[in-house]
Amino acid sequence: MSGVALSDGSVTKFCYDFVIPTALSTVCHPFVCARTLMMLGHEFEPPTLGRNLIGLQRYMYPNVFNYIGHLREDVGLFPIFTVGLPASIIGSAIKSSVCECYLREHVTGYMYKKSVIETEQGWDVFVQETCKLTAGRCLGLLVSYPFQVIMIRQIAQLVGKETMYSNILKAFVEINVNEGLPGLFGGLIPRLLGEVIAVWLTASMAYVVNKYLLPEDTDQVVKEHTPYIAGLLLSSCTHRLTVTSTVMAVSGSGLSVDVPFKNSLDCYNYLSTRNSFMRGASLFFRYASSPL
Repeated sequence: MSGVALSDGSVTKFCYDFVIPTALSTVCHPFVCARTLMMLGHEFEPPTLGRNLIGLQRYMYPNVFNYIGHLREDVGLFPIFTVGLPASIIGSAIKSSVCECYLREHVTGYMYKKSVIETEQGWDVFVQETCKLTAGRCLGLLVSYPFQVIMIRQIAQLVGKETMYSNILKAFVEINVNEGLPGLFGGLIPRLLGEVIAVWLTASMAYVVNKYLLPEDTDQVVKEHTPYIAGLLLSSCTHRLTVTSTVMAVSGSGLSVDVPFKNSLDCYNYLSTRNSFMRGASLFFRYASSPL
């Protein structure tokens, strides 16, 4: 019986850790493709005058569904579900596995916690646990980042219908031959910085809400979900760094969307002077800074 239970538990864990995330990644991949191309500045149509939520006129790009429709007409249906998907799945699996292994090793009772962010045991414990979460997330990101770069480049080559990075192995060889190891980590610094900022903003908001805003008799289950809600509310705070990282991932790639930069700061300043940080910030109300 124990063998059957263990087998059932293993199957459940495999489904939870791999099958379900893979299925979700596949279904959502067209949105990942669209958002990546948006952040790289690729648009099918110029912005037109429309109205925002409060009725003011703004220049707006078509929403994500129209964008995906144009992309399907341009490259076909199959590529928008598959291009970059293996690299995305492998990278996500590596990132989550490395982070989880680190947290299991360093966080007491990790398997029994809803969240590593600790808000009930005082400031010192909160800082210690958040530091551990930051280290785990950054370590996972560092190890998996080459797959992130490959995914972005594979999606980016849809613009010029190029085949330079058509599969993961070819992409690794191409990058190592032409750019060396730094090519596999293009845009890592802004991505790491964004990860650190996101963790600490989320943790700090959860700490303040649980400790000072919620009544003392609030159900513990509610408090355990505060970090998730905080993460959703603060997800846009590091978008500038995400855009910078995405653009840097294709810098030096030789693709048609490649814009060469000296470093991430040079890229950030370039995007800032062109008001380009709104790229991919929203999938539905996509505002443009100007008509062109």
